[in-house]
Amino acid sequence: MKSTSSYKKVKENCFTKDKLLRAFIPLLFIFIITPSHANTINTQRQDYLEAKKAFELKQYKKFGRIANTLKDYPLYPYLRYNYLRKRVWKEKNSDIIYFLDRYSDLPVTNRLRNSWLKVLIRRGHWQTFLDNYIKHSDPMMQCYQLYARMKLNKKEFLLEDIRSIWLTGKSLPSQCDQPFEMLYKSGLVTNELVWKRFRLSMQNNEIGLATYLSRRLNTESKVLARKWIQIHKNPYKHTRKPNLTDNETSREIIAHGILRLAKKNPERAVKRLETLKIKYSFASSEIAEIERMLAIYAAKKKSKIASKLLDQIDNYHVNDEIFHYRLRTALLKKDWGLLKKWTTGEPNDSEINLRWSYWHARSLEETGETEKAKQIYIKLAKERDYYGFLAADKINKPYSMNHYPVTNDKEEFERISSLPAMKRAYEFYQLDMNTNARREWHHALNKMTTYQMQMAAALAVKWGWHNRAIITMSRAKALDNLVLRFPILFDDLLTKYAKRNNIDRSWVFGIVRAESAFIEDISSPVGALGLMQVMPRTGRSVAKQIGIKNFKKSKLRKAETNVPIGSAYMKMMLDKFEGNVVLATAAYNAGPHRVLKWLPKKACTENPDIWIELIPFNETRKYVRRVLYFSIVYDWRFKMPIKPMKDRMSLITPKNKKLIAKLSCYSIIEALNKKYIKEKKTTKTTIHNGKITKYSVKKGDSLWLIANRFGISVNDLLRWNNLKRNRPIKPGQILEINIKE
Repeated sequence: MKSTSSYKKVKENCFTKDKLLRAFIPLLFIFIITPSHANTINTQRQDYLEAKKAFELKQYKKFGRIANTLKDYPLYPYLRYNYLRKRVWKEKNSDIIYFLDRYSDLPVTNRLRNSWLKVLIRRGHWQTFLDNYIKHSDPMMQCYQLYARMKLNKKEFLLEDIRSIWLTGKSLPSQCDQPFEMLYKSGLVTNELVWKRFRLSMQNNEIGLATYLSRRLNTESKVLARKWIQIHKNPYKHTRKPNLTDNETSREIIAHGILRLAKKNPERAVKRLETLKIKYSFASSEIAEIERMLAIYAAKKKSKIASKLLDQIDNYHVNDEIFHYRLRTALLKKDWGLLKKWTTGEPNDSEINLRWSYWHARSLEETGETEKAKQIYIKLAKERDYYGFLAADKINKPYSMNHYPVTNDKEEFERISSLPAMKRAYEFYQLDMNTNARREWHHALNKMTTYQMQMAAALAVKWGWHNRAIITMSRAKALDNLVLRFPILFDDLLTKYAKRNNIDRSWVFGIVRAESAFIEDISSPVGALGLMQVMPRTGRSVAKQIGIKNFKKSKLRKAETNVPIGSAYMKMMLDKFEGNVVLATAAYNAGPHRVLKWLPKKACTENPDIWIELIPFNETRKYVRRVLYFSIVYDWRFKMPIKPMKDRMSLITPKNKKLIAKLSCYSIIEALNKKYIKEKKTTKTTIHNGKITKYSVKKGDSLWLIANRFGISVNDLLRWNNLKRNRPIKPGQILEINIKE
């Protein structure tokens, strides 16, 4: 990037008789030598907000006057940024270059740069574009940079750079067409190079691109390319007799087809591989990779051949994914001997060490080697972890919380505090501009060591910005300061609604910590909002049921609305699954309809540690473990007796006799037998002649909760009791439930 000293010269006599808008420019972009205003920080904050408002209202003279008094305020650069960004097509290049140079450490600076570069592209100012272009991840901007070099006849390494961008397995934007045309004319695009890109496109499932590239291949390669595309589209048909010469390329094409077939039918894929191995001389490493993927696809499909395929993988090559499918396969079959074999020795992947050890101990326990299992549990119980807590329960030992506060280095702490980015983050935080505050904070972390991040986390706590401390400690992988990582925030609100809904306070805190890390205004990629990450549709439904009026989606970003709704939904899930915290937690994350599908089918009860491992969704599986672990940590944080993990994890059973019969846990006759099923009794209900139940409404009840409790619909309740949907029910009100119907 080029920048001349003229851009940095102080200018005087700024105002002219031009329009007010133009009159402001010198005020905004040039340092004016005037006496500093003795504003307090609070006054500066108010002035900043006033300037921001004036700018939004296009009151540019007022904006310029206020901005000129804020040169020593940390957020002053943002006033300049906002003005330039809004008028990037009108401003002098020198003013923009000065800003880019002067405020290069601002996280938003490159946004301005990109906007300005696009203006330069439209104007055809290629030299200025190149002078100020920096390395970019956007292929469109990369290709504009190549085009600029073409226009300016800057040919040094140009073709090599074009080739580097061209060689990708993804389609590229039309802005790349002219540089690519130059590459094609150069003769550098050999048949070998086209084949290389063709392979990448096939590996990326970019069949349209692959088809286009195949036209540029020579006759021999074109035949191979067409065969590969055929095998991709119909692997079962075209791997039967591939009619390919035995060479490395042919084996790659066949392997591609085998794995495509395995996604739909792993049994057929295995048989096809056995046949093709005779004709094609696959290397042992090639076979090992194919069989590893076949094992994963077979395990995903719960195929009968999964155990055999997973067993063929050497423990050295077992990563988190393979171990998960081994564990799931063994647990589904209750094959403890196989699980013991698979967990013997040490894992090669340290990330799965605790999980591996726990399940090895469980397999030993189930196969009668209790003393060996106990020794593993003793060692594992020293860890502050979900599996460590489970192990401690097995041997009736207290949990190892292993809390180690960070020792602050006063000098380093002060240095971190004085960083311009930290000052800007603090000001945005004080002004409740949280997105900008977080952006500045994380931009600053990019240049910090692990220890400096811990100092930054301590600084965030000092400010009262606890959610940044949580995120920062996690990023630094400094996990032993439990006070910083598990703050007690929104305590009055969360405790109030935990009590109101009669649910465990630590469980509520565990959910909030897992969902949002106490970030009140957070939103997820799928649209969940606020502290308890409530989906708007769920929020609207629950709000109606608990009597919150005038619900708006935006209100979910405020704890005062989010917590009543989120905690009520937790209670609904807990009631739906008859007090089972594990199922309710899974339902909070994945939805109750999915959890009902995941209930055991071959037995009426399942151990909760096993059921959690069998959850199909990776996110939900980890989420349930995390919430249970967090709940225990919050018991410790509240300085209250810790409720053991085993007391939080009830046996997993189908919900009622109708569902048990449907899922074939027992025969239908057995399912209806009271010896096997004990129905949950409903409080304060009277049964008349086995037909009608009279139910007395309790505080906190809703039509949805009552209907769910009795396994009926809300419409049934409305019809039987002549109720209107928009009329709330009251405590003490008597409702009739038609059991016979």
